[in-house]
Amino acid sequence: MSYIYDIYLNFKEIPYEFYDWNKNDLLLHVKKIPVFKTNTDEFAQIMKHNIILNNDLMKYVNNKTEVWSNNKKTMSCALITDSNNIIALMFDKSGKTIKRSFLMIDEELEIIDDLCDIDEIDLEYKLLNPISYIVKTRKQLKNEEFILKELKNINYDRLKYIYYDCFNKFETDKKIIMERIKSIPKTSTTYKNLYNILKLTSISKNKML
Repeated sequence: MSYIYDIYLNFKEIPYEFYDWNKNDLLLHVKKIPVFKTNTDEFAQIMKHNIILNNDLMKYVNNKTEVWSNNKKTMSCALITDSNNIIALMFDKSGKTIKRSFLMIDEELEIIDDLCDIDEIDLEYKLLNPISYIVKTRKQLKNEEFILKELKNINYDRLKYIYYDCFNKFETDKKIIMERIKSIPKTSTTYKNLYNILKLTSISKNKML
């Protein structure tokens, strides 16, 4: 049984990459956590699915993770690696994954280097539902949420102005305007321009209230 010591984890149902962690996240300062090495194909399956551990394997995970705190605190977590990548999993009492965390890049590289000589094991588990990872940053998600909220509450005159500013043409049919605006590719310059316009007009509107 191998352990890793003194790392930080940021558990979420769908984890954020380390560069997108923020000050409001509840980071865990982990004192000690078990680690298992598996092959690349098995690691890929674990990355893509929730799993439930076999009872025998769960014995090595249940309350074996120690967290720095004023009182002794233990959790059921483990690191899984294939020598190229690593993920932290949190389990419930039945052995089912409930949260995940990526690692800080410097800690990840150090751990992978330290684990190069440990043996692979056959992890005993069952695959459950597939999961999808967040491919957008929190800023992108926040901006998209803002745009949808503004468009939902926008008045007609402001909507026509924004349409003209985005497409350099006039349109009076509200349905056509909304459909065209909502179809703007989220990676385009026009979408960025839409966000900036809505932000500016929203600030101006609020100042008038």
